[in-house]
Amino acid sequence: MSEDLDRLAAEPLDAEDLLALGTLRAIFAASDPVPPGLAERSKFAMTVAALEAEVAQITAAGVEAAGVRTTTYDRAQTVTFSSAHLSAMITIELVDGGRARISGWVSADGPTGVELRERSRTQTTETDADGRFRFSQVERGLVHLLLRRLDLPDSRPVITPAIEI
Repeated sequence: MSEDLDRLAAEPLDAEDLLALGTLRAIFAASDPVPPGLAERSKFAMTVAALEAEVAQITAAGVEAAGVRTTTYDRAQTVTFSSAHLSAMITIELVDGGRARISGWVSADGPTGVELRERSRTQTTETDADGRFRFSQVERGLVHLLLRRLDLPDSRPVITPAIEI
């Protein structure tokens, strides 16, 4: 009996195997679906662990115009992140084609490398002498920033929580 199971396990998948696996996938998808955003949160947690990064917290998020209470929600146009060693503020401006422009400022005393991590790519830039930076073409969706002090290569990077653009 054990030899038969070993032989079957060693054979390539056939149409019956694929049908059985498809049925199992449908059962689990219906009875225990993957929570929304789980993949993004998992990637974020693995990135933080791999980088041994300091995690910044969102300390302020503002919407330009506050109106009457409605069932529609305005997106924050400015977000401020803070950590023990620096803070960063970004302004989000929606542009044509479903993209956004992110302009920001970092409070670090020296030059800072800024990575913007999107769904399908990573963009990088450096702050100018005043701590400012900009990303002109940002995909809509979840993004987060990774900030590295360029003048202190041994310092831990700072990573922001993911935000929806």
